[in-house]
Amino acid sequence: MLKNLLLTAIRNFRRHKSSFLINVIGLSIGMACSILILLWVIDELQVDKYHEDSERIFRVMEHQYYGGEPNTTLSTPGILAPALKEEFPEIEYATTYTWNVSNLFTLDDQSFKESGIYARQDIFDILTIPLASGNKDQLFKNPQSIVISQELARKYFGNGNPLNEGILLDGETLYTVTGVFKNNPKNTTLRFDYILRFEDWLENNTWAQQWGNNGPRTLVKVRENTDLEALNEKIEGLIRTKAEGTPTDLFLYPYADYYLYGQFENTKQAGGRIDYVHLFSIVAVFVLLIACINFMNLSTARATRRAKEVGIRKSIGATKGSLIGQFMGESLMISMGSLLLSVLLVNSFLPVFNDLTQKSLVLDFTEPTLLLIFMGVALMTGLISGSYPALYLSSFEAVRTLKGTIRSSAGEVFARKGLVVFQFALSVVLIFSTLVIYKQIQFTQTKNLGYNKENLISFSLEGRVRSSWDTFSQMIKDINGVRNVSRASHTFQYQNSNTTGLDWPGEDPDTKTLFEAVRADHGLVETMDFEIVEGRSFSKDFATDTSAIILNQEAVKTIGYENPVGKTVTLWDEQRDIIGVVKDFHFQHMRYEVEPLFIVIMPQNTWIGYVRLESEQISETLSEIEQVYKSFNPEYPFNYEFQDEQYASLYRSEMRTGEMAKYFSIFAVLISCLGLFGLSAFTAEQRAKEIGIRKVLGASVRGLVLLLSKDFTKLVLIAILIGIPISWYLMKQWISDFAYQTEIGWWIFIASGTLALIIAWLTVSWQSIRAALSNPVESLKRE
Repeated sequence: MLKNLLLTAIRNFRRHKSSFLINVIGLSIGMACSILILLWVIDELQVDKYHEDSERIFRVMEHQYYGGEPNTTLSTPGILAPALKEEFPEIEYATTYTWNVSNLFTLDDQSFKESGIYARQDIFDILTIPLASGNKDQLFKNPQSIVISQELARKYFGNGNPLNEGILLDGETLYTVTGVFKNNPKNTTLRFDYILRFEDWLENNTWAQQWGNNGPRTLVKVRENTDLEALNEKIEGLIRTKAEGTPTDLFLYPYADYYLYGQFENTKQAGGRIDYVHLFSIVAVFVLLIACINFMNLSTARATRRAKEVGIRKSIGATKGSLIGQFMGESLMISMGSLLLSVLLVNSFLPVFNDLTQKSLVLDFTEPTLLLIFMGVALMTGLISGSYPALYLSSFEAVRTLKGTIRSSAGEVFARKGLVVFQFALSVVLIFSTLVIYKQIQFTQTKNLGYNKENLISFSLEGRVRSSWDTFSQMIKDINGVRNVSRASHTFQYQNSNTTGLDWPGEDPDTKTLFEAVRADHGLVETMDFEIVEGRSFSKDFATDTSAIILNQEAVKTIGYENPVGKTVTLWDEQRDIIGVVKDFHFQHMRYEVEPLFIVIMPQNTWIGYVRLESEQISETLSEIEQVYKSFNPEYPFNYEFQDEQYASLYRSEMRTGEMAKYFSIFAVLISCLGLFGLSAFTAEQRAKEIGIRKVLGASVRGLVLLLSKDFTKLVLIAILIGIPISWYLMKQWISDFAYQTEIGWWIFIASGTLALIIAWLTVSWQSIRAALSNPVESLKRE
């Protein structure tokens, strides 16, 4: 029985080579796309899930109620962790850690910039950070202790034992290596090559010791069987008791969930990267469905070619079940063959896909999960694509098929056309979505930010550049091609630090407002090209400017001053005169609205240097700047970033989404065209006699092409009418996450529909032209 099934299937494949090849190519591309997306989805779902007792690890987050809509943030006071551990017995461990910092490591004649964090001792009891050497309980017993990764240990100490050895940081302080941890796994969001004592950082950042200031992050590990809901109720008002009048509520959120579900709106969880996981999971299903529809359509379209085979088998005793088994078996054979080809495609394109998604996905054929994915995709594809043709073919009546009276019913033709419409509607959705994503990304890159990001570089203030800034900055200003130089506490790409320490006459005593606090030096406004809309900028000609303040428009609106220049506010218990107002500028992702901000002269709290360049001879100017920098810091590399590139990095996730959507849209349309190509070829073959007669009677090639193409054109137009509204709804949902949005203009509707129509028409026309140019004598002779 099995032998007969195999021989019959192979004979059928040989007889209909074109259909077989179209099915295999379409299914292979569809399965390859689906497998790539599934690998990406699985990797996304595993991020941060490797920590032991992950269900007991939580981020401490804040709901902040500073006027308007509540804001949810990871930023917390730097002194929160000890208070949580001391006051709430349900919390077993608590740690604070900083954002990634960069330090110069020097050992003997080696000097390199490395990236790490400051954290409290408890981080080793909360997160799974396996130690290769060192005593976990003694790592941060003494100041100036450092724990490094195995990679850094090999880099600086080779095969030697690094414990108790010293490393000079930033050319100033000698740190002692107290431990070595294994390198970070790939599926983690918290990456670092070393950990320093948080207490050392806190000494130099006294602002973080105040309950009203936020910045560092806090993690806790609760005891087993802790009632999370009850604990959240207990810790909720802690900040309010520490800083009276601070409208902030604390809550715990699962650490392993934040990567996928870390977006909040109005204190409620409102998505995150999980939206992209859902989106591309749907894309994977769409692409596979499109490939399966090709199989269904071609199989049922060519059903009359196998009608006699069905009739003969039924007349000699074959049951409907056995026929279904035979046709499903053929479908599964094609599916399994397509799987082998798709695995080759995945293996070939995986490096490109990894580069696109910034992943490190691999095909490990010893991994049972991977094999299950392959088999699952193949079986699902075979069953879906083969089910309808098997039921359709097995339903033929023996007598009618042997008499040759089998004809496609109106219902069968309608189903086939419906599948084509469904297929192209999905393609239109993908095309439309890709265009909208690209338009939103373009909008974010070209929108006026309120400052000029072109020809502006930034770099960290380190070593003698920081301690001798006045001399260094003057030497930079003297370089031909440099317009302005200044320094600030901000990178102006995201929130750096905020405070509730700004007060003013008439302020509601029961309402605290959160302001973004920019600490700067003279010349920052000019260097960044902030637009002064009222008053003036800071000037060294006015000694009192060191106790003055500049607000943005949103801050003025929040305070309520009509003519703010000349009026006073109180910042951290010090009265300051408002000397100017700058136009609102974006200092974070455009998902968020511009927030109240102030700028004050505090050069001692600046960490970023800015240089505004002329547009001519930038490379020569940068070379001279580097020479000056190296004369102050010979051991430091001159690492700088252009602000336009740094700004673009904010939207890296959206850009990757757009790129992925683009490529999968192309493949979806390609698969759809393969199916349309096969159907148009079969239609032209079926109507060969009609075409021959029409040509003999004088029909033109143009007229025949239009005749053969119009039915498919109608189907694609219907698909466009269905796909466009669905696309618009889906993209309106996606774009609503941005506070500043592009318009979904009418041209996108026309462009996506026209593109789908042109592609489909070109696909069909090729077969139509070929049929119209054929010799009518040959077709009539065959008939």
